[in-house]
Amino acid sequence: MKPRCLNAMAALIIVSLLLGLSGCGKKAEQETVKDTITVDTAVVKNLDITKYTGYIGTVKGSNEVAVMSNLPRRVTAVYVTEGKAVQQGQVIVSLDRSKLDAAVQQAEAAVASARAAQAANEVQKQTALDNYNRMKQLHDAAAVSDQAMETAKVQYDALNTGAAEAGVAQAQAALSLARQNLADCEITSPISGIVGRLDVAVGDTTNMQSPVAVINNTADLEIEVKVSEADISTVQTGTTVRVQINAVGKEPLTGTIKSVASVADPVTRTYPVKVSLPNNDAAQVKSGMFAEVMLGTQHRTGVLGIPMVAVLPKSGESTVFVVNEENRAQAVIVQTGLNDGSYVEITGGLQAGQRVVTKGNTLIDENSLLGFADDGGFIQ
Repeated sequence: MKPRCLNAMAALIIVSLLLGLSGCGKKAEQETVKDTITVDTAVVKNLDITKYTGYIGTVKGSNEVAVMSNLPRRVTAVYVTEGKAVQQGQVIVSLDRSKLDAAVQQAEAAVASARAAQAANEVQKQTALDNYNRMKQLHDAAAVSDQAMETAKVQYDALNTGAAEAGVAQAQAALSLARQNLADCEITSPISGIVGRLDVAVGDTTNMQSPVAVINNTADLEIEVKVSEADISTVQTGTTVRVQINAVGKEPLTGTIKSVASVADPVTRTYPVKVSLPNNDAAQVKSGMFAEVMLGTQHRTGVLGIPMVAVLPKSGESTVFVVNEENRAQAVIVQTGLNDGSYVEITGGLQAGQRVVTKGNTLIDENSLLGFADDGGFIQ
């Protein structure tokens, strides 16, 4: 019985040792996994990079008109509301017509009077002409004196000065002005579009320096930005640009450069650039919104580049963590060039094909053991 007990005890000891060794192995493996930091990476590649410079402007309808009043008169009716569609020639505001109807009637009477005076002048002129011709015949026959003939000529010339015709023209001009003043009491829309803003209400008195309304067509929008002389040479008509309007969303819209001024503004020394922006119901872009136009001012082709998130500023230098052959992090100081907001040009410190850490790089340090959540590629 004793040898048997000894054998059983020996077997138990061996099994315990084996289980202990197995547990130590698992623990070591767990510690190794725990020390590994999972990161995203990207491969250093050749790509094209464009530097964008943002310029701020205000959106407005490409066909936008401030409707002005030609008379300082009281508003008696407003026929539209903001956001309402209007047609060209449609009456939007009426002004007080009192006394203007009477002014038109008075001007019409003045025209009639001037025309009557002109007709009377014609009769008198013909009579004077006939008298002058008789006097001339008598003078040629030595039947009347030189003075009598001269008197007849002066009478005819006095009726032939054109004063009667001028009186008619003056009266007609006064009538036209009176009729225009009366017509100006009906303020109409000069274009078809949307009432973007309404600045008067019933009872207000119009100001000839301030608009009563703004009519615009927001189907086609326009943004004007002032570009510096350093960037204007890179801006060309017809180029597509990104337009960021935070009021309608984070996704940029696409516009097209419509015109580029060739002469600088004498005050700001900048060049006006107009960008056209098609509108749609989904975007809901409205006149007056602020917009940032991103102009491509510098371009590099076929340069080494990596995502900007891979670059960390440290002690005044740009640092990138490169994955070495042992899957450990290695800090490398790099020199950078242009960036487009997503990718940055690398002018020194890296080579094509190297793998850099793009996510998780703030959690690692030199020689950190890395695990990978990606395949190391990135999309241009």
